[in-house]
Amino acid sequence: MSGINSVLNIAKGALLAQQKAMTVTSHNIANVNTLGYTRQKVLLEANVSLSSDRIKLGTGVRVGSVIQLVDQYTNRAIQGKASSFQEYDSKAFILTHLEAIFNEATNQGLSEAMNQFWNAWNDLANRPGGIPERAALLGKAEILAGKFNSMRDDLSQIENQMNLNLKVSLEDVNRTTKQIAELNERIVSTESTRTPANDLRDKRASLVESLSELVGVSVSEDENGGLKVWTSTGILLVDNIQHWKFDQEGGKIYWNNIETDISKKFSGGKIGAWLDLRDEILPEYKANLDELAGTLMREVNGLHRQGYTLAGETGKAFFEDFKTPPDIPNAGDFAGAAAYIKLSSDVKGTPANIAVGGTSGDPGDNENGIRILSLQTDETIQVKKWSYKDRSGGFISSSLQTGTMEDYYRSLSGEVGMLVDEVSQNKDFDRAMIDQLTELKDSVSGVNLDEEMAELIKIQQAHEAAAKLVTFADEMLQSILQMR
Repeated sequence: MSGINSVLNIAKGALLAQQKAMTVTSHNIANVNTLGYTRQKVLLEANVSLSSDRIKLGTGVRVGSVIQLVDQYTNRAIQGKASSFQEYDSKAFILTHLEAIFNEATNQGLSEAMNQFWNAWNDLANRPGGIPERAALLGKAEILAGKFNSMRDDLSQIENQMNLNLKVSLEDVNRTTKQIAELNERIVSTESTRTPANDLRDKRASLVESLSELVGVSVSEDENGGLKVWTSTGILLVDNIQHWKFDQEGGKIYWNNIETDISKKFSGGKIGAWLDLRDEILPEYKANLDELAGTLMREVNGLHRQGYTLAGETGKAFFEDFKTPPDIPNAGDFAGAAAYIKLSSDVKGTPANIAVGGTSGDPGDNENGIRILSLQTDETIQVKKWSYKDRSGGFISSSLQTGTMEDYYRSLSGEVGMLVDEVSQNKDFDRAMIDQLTELKDSVSGVNLDEEMAELIKIQQAHEAAAKLVTFADEMLQSILQMR
């Protein structure tokens, strides 16, 4: 009797084990389209055997565990590339706006405004006593100054937008790290009873991937299943059930209420992109645009003051003299000049005060007008070129570039185009890498319906065999009971 009971118990255990296996497989099929879901698999193991008359007899099967099919290396590689891709993607989006500011393809850019300004000087040099030509020159000069002002304002607006983007992204980081800490607590508690917390781990992995899109991160897991998360530069974000948050005040970022600006310690992800744009790329282009505007004012004013108006007066400024504001760094350069450039009160509204004459106010004297016009092609002009590498632990530096002012601006706008191309290429490369890594991940962790259906058939056959075993054991038991 005990032998038949053992057979019934083995059959019962087999039925239960296959039912659990079917539950897991059904769970996989149900989550075939669930983002971030990792395929699960039942691991069956033999029950502990029993000794009977010095013979070891098996006692059937049981579910040993339910595991996730995870490739940790691929997952971490995807996290790293996701951070890099989001950095380049965010930069590419903003740089398209920067490229539009320096766009010369429509003949409505700064280069065209400068050409029209010099053409107006040429017209005036040909007819130095003409009031219409003088008025036209002032009109073109105001258009040129307005173009500088507009471009400088656009750059400042984008720079200010980066602070708003940072605020939103830092709030996302704080919310995500809090959720990871909460999941750490639930996972550790669940797995302390030797119950796999697979679905909770999927949620946590998705949160870590979302976090890596905001900023570059590193992770490690302790023996209890708790996760520790840092930024790629070593700022602690999560340690098991603890988490730390960031605060932003103006352009400064603080960690855990410690009043030390750590904005330079971020890299990767959207936050790294916003900071690179705010603290390096945009300030560099603003500074160089300022240098061009300031140099134009300096060179034109220097010659204009030497010339004579129609009334025979001299010492008049064409553009308003520029003075670096006291709160602007790098005193002595032209910081802010592109926002400031405008016609001087000497000539604004008074075309006769344009100093075209070289020796007198005679209407036919165009000597000074020709000197000013020659600035257009003067290849000996030196313009300061700034380089901002402060975020990466470098420095802010400058060097003198010799050439025409048009060459300087052409080089500046060309650099914008090259930067956009470089960022776009890096973005496309990272996108391709993510696609390849995701395909590799899905081959291990993704749900394949064909495989799951094949697994269901295998489970069904095993379940039917166990059910038949119950039937056979029952028939044997009935035969014994019918014996007289």
